[in-house]
Amino acid sequence: MNDRIKEIIAKTSQGLEKIYGRELDRIILYGSQARGDARSDSDIDILILLKQPFNYFQETQRISVLIADICLEHTVVISCMFATVRKYQEYESGFFRNIRREGVPISPQSNKSYLTKLTEPCKQHEL
Repeated sequence: MNDRIKEIIAKTSQGLEKIYGRELDRIILYGSQARGDARSDSDIDILILLKQPFNYFQETQRISVLIADICLEHTVVISCMFATVRKYQEYESGFFRNIRREGVPISPQSNKSYLTKLTEPCKQHEL
């Protein structure tokens, strides 16, 4: 992963932490950027894990300005998904299984040295 992508991820993570504060459990990078097989035009896939149930539409609106600004500034596409911690840990869909296997925590709350550990798989956390 190049320095440009690391900068974008750091900026996104910091912005999301400001928006969500204590509501945020962690942020997980998944997809080609997490696996290390991204191309120069690959998007950045992020799962935002919240501690409590939420309204998906409202949360999408809540982060829209932050994500749009970063996308426009860096000419990149950032795709954000949301889930509760419980759903992430308990649902056995292929989507969540893949993220649990290949995802990388990117938020300082979940991993203080997150930018240097972007190649380590995400471990499932207990509540």
